[in-house]
Order: sequence, then C-alpha cells, then structure tokens
Amino acid sequence: MTIHTDRLTNASDRRGRRGTDLPATFVDDSIPTAAVRRLLSNERRRAVVDALLETDEPLAIHQLVARLADAEHDATAVTSLHELRQRIHVSLCRTHLPLLENHRVVDYDPENGRVTPGARLSAVGSLLEVDLDGLE
Repeated sequence: MTIHTDRLTNASDRRGRRGTDLPATFVDDSIPTAAVRRLLSNERRRAVVDALLETDEPLAIHQLVARLADAEHDATAVTSLHELRQRIHVSLCRTHLPLLENHRVVDYDPENGRVTPGARLSAVGSLLEVDLDGLE
C-alpha cells in the first residue's frame, strides 16, 4: 500500500486493521507503508526523529550521539559511556541517518557533521505514537 496525501479520506479510510485512528496525511508526497514501518521500527531512528522534532533546528552529530547515549546508557552495564557513544556514532552515520535521508526525513551532511530536519520529518514524526501494526 502506498500512502498518498493528495487523496481525500474519511475516518473509515484512516483506520488500520485494529481500528487505530491514523492521521489523514502520513507523509508528504507518498511513501509506502512498509517504508514507514521500517523507518520507525528501530529505536535509534525513532530517537533521531524525536530529537529533531523537539529542537526543530539542525543538530551536530556529536549532540545527537550524546543525547541518544544518555538515553540508552545503563550505569550498571559493562559498556562504558564512551564505548556506547562510539557505537551509536557508527550506527547513525553508516545506517540510520542515510536511511532517514533516503526517505527525506532528515538532511544529513557528513562533511559538516550536521543533521537537519527534512521535508517529511513532521509527517513521519506524527506516526511515532501510532501502532504501526495497525497500518494496512
């Protein structure tokens, strides 16, 4: 299924299989539901979307890494905070940010170390609280 924002929908069209009310417009232009599920299925990608929605301005990679590491760090864990930050940095730069950029959720500039809100950020962000299993 592809989600189109140019199509008018009524309440019954916005309901998933479980009856979850979904926003009338999921994303700018169109984006397959499977892509939305994939983007929001990972906690780090969800955290990136959430962080950019909170600040609504560009973030330096090191700020984003620090924010995610602080949220994920367990003081009783064997992994040090420094090691966790390194792991998060690598996973963001190699996997999560390029994927989010491919779907225009963020604009990622690896040369300057900046992540900027993309065209689809607010639309995808509106789905953070939606039960993705309810999407058809």
